[in-house]
Amino acid sequence: MKLARFRVDGWESYGMVEGDRVRVIQGSIYGEFTVTQASYPLDRVKLLPPTQPTSFWAVGLNYAAHVAHQEGALDAERIRRDSAVFRPWQKGVGCLIGHEDTIVLPAESDYVHYEGELVIVIGKPTRRVTPEEAPNFILGYTCANDVSSEGSWSGDLSMWRRKTCDTFGPVGPWIETDVEPHSLDIITRLNGREADRGNTSGMTYDCYATVSGISQFITLSPGDIILTGAPGAVEQLHPGDVVEVEIPEIGILRNQVAAEST
Repeated sequence: MKLARFRVDGWESYGMVEGDRVRVIQGSIYGEFTVTQASYPLDRVKLLPPTQPTSFWAVGLNYAAHVAHQEGALDAERIRRDSAVFRPWQKGVGCLIGHEDTIVLPAESDYVHYEGELVIVIGKPTRRVTPEEAPNFILGYTCANDVSSEGSWSGDLSMWRRKTCDTFGPVGPWIETDVEPHSLDIITRLNGREADRGNTSGMTYDCYATVSGISQFITLSPGDIILTGAPGAVEQLHPGDVVEVEIPEIGILRNQVAAEST
């Protein structure tokens, strides 16, 4: 089932995507709901970020190919150190944007790149679960672009501006509830050209281990989202670019890129 959050005619709702239409849902996608007969063409609605999370988590350097790329592009000693242990971190919820929203490049940043990733969507309050229990607490999965600014900001002691500037969190287009998360292709395209391709089978910490690990110390809430890492190489974004993150079993997340107006 594909669950979308959308806006149409001045109001917002959740819906179930069926082909080129979305049927309105009544109730909570985290509990009981019914799918109504009311529906809209997808090209008429504005797709919103599929959840309104209280926390937005990420696990970086979770693929060997991405670690190797970043060692060559950045501080190799720091990358080796950071990739040696399970190191989740938070991306500010304020950076969240949806499908077809615009990624804005901060005027002060000299290098911003894409990172196409699979996202875990939490469906129930989650605390101290085991990896084996974790699937019971996951609502589904979606696509994300972990937009990141390195360059002169790579020496920052925290990720507050490298990872969480406004618009640096595109997520969508919807949640797929019925998918095997550990054998999915992740394809990133830049201006229509395939720029990176990987598979979630290459994760160091898989989805269930990730949910379990974070939940040992943090209570995850319904709607919270977790980025699971980029599978390979990245490239710089420029004004006018269009970047797409596709996971075929889920959908395509597309965003335009623009310079900040000053």
